[in-house]
Amino acid sequence: MKRSDFSSVLMFATLAFCARSSYAQVNITPAPGADAFATAAGYTSTAALVQQLTSQVNGLFQTDNVGAFLKDFQNAQSFSTKGLGVDYASEGTLVEAGATLSFASNVDKAYKPSGSYTDPPISGGGGSFSLMGGVGLGLIGIDPLMVFGNWFKGSASLGQLDGNYQNWGLHGQLRLLGPSRSSSATQALIRWGGIAITSGADYSRLTLSSSRNIKSTFNTGTSGVVVPVTVTSDGPVVFSLEQTTWSVPLEVTTSLRLLTLLSVYGGIGFDWQLGGGSDMNIAMSANLSGKSPLDGSAVSLGTATINASGHVNPSAARLREIFGVQINAMLVRIFVQMNVTGDTPLLTSMAAGLRLAL
Repeated sequence: MKRSDFSSVLMFATLAFCARSSYAQVNITPAPGADAFATAAGYTSTAALVQQLTSQVNGLFQTDNVGAFLKDFQNAQSFSTKGLGVDYASEGTLVEAGATLSFASNVDKAYKPSGSYTDPPISGGGGSFSLMGGVGLGLIGIDPLMVFGNWFKGSASLGQLDGNYQNWGLHGQLRLLGPSRSSSATQALIRWGGIAITSGADYSRLTLSSSRNIKSTFNTGTSGVVVPVTVTSDGPVVFSLEQTTWSVPLEVTTSLRLLTLLSVYGGIGFDWQLGGGSDMNIAMSANLSGKSPLDGSAVSLGTATINASGHVNPSAARLREIFGVQINAMLVRIFVQMNVTGDTPLLTSMAAGLRLAL
């Protein structure tokens, strides 16, 4: 298996060593040939070689700071659902329907590609897709209020991981100081959409699993001696991750419409993440082999076992900024929206979608 193919499993296998409600154990049992290998590679003893290999296997699974990695991944997946099912720019709408695609990522200033196993990959990412619909209660005489709903369920593969995803949301939007449905000549040029207050509930669930063989190589040795070591799983690696988030948003936004064709909008949102979490399990046994520094022949170094499980809760609350642009072409609405937090690492989500509005 190629090193690049293995990177996706490694990125998620780091979750095994999270700091909260977690268990992780790496054991290496040396083979008889490890004694001669240790001497040839410049180690003072077989125990020193085993200690170094244990450290490098831990590095292969990126045990440094992985508790934060798991939390960031959870937060990013939850963040990617924001704005999937609500229209912030089309004031005075009676009925609408559409679809939205969103991606969220924690952006780490020290980011390096996941092929570099001595440094953590990007802190976390998540994607979402949802179908949405909205109904203005002006149809029954409550003109400033609109109700939105969104839902999607599907499955996909991510590298060596098989995944299932589900989301739904239910929101109400109260628009204050908005324009009337009849437009004056001035409002045809520029029109303020008033202030919109939106709240409701969001739910997101993601499961990832893998049961496949893996193989990777790293270098070991002492000063002046570099020896490649290959880690080959002894059978499939069992990996599972289940991630669930319940959240309640409160958003205050405003919009401006120019020449009836272009709308810009923005505001702030606050999310209470009231439940859910990430649960992970991984089990792996592997064979370690290296090339002898003396003649380059393959030497069995022993076996490694990794067993781990963990649970991390999402952040309890998060403040974010909302920015968006929408093109209005008759009944068609095409929009791009960004949600941004000021946290470290920076958490952003980009959403794009199309809606039909009446």
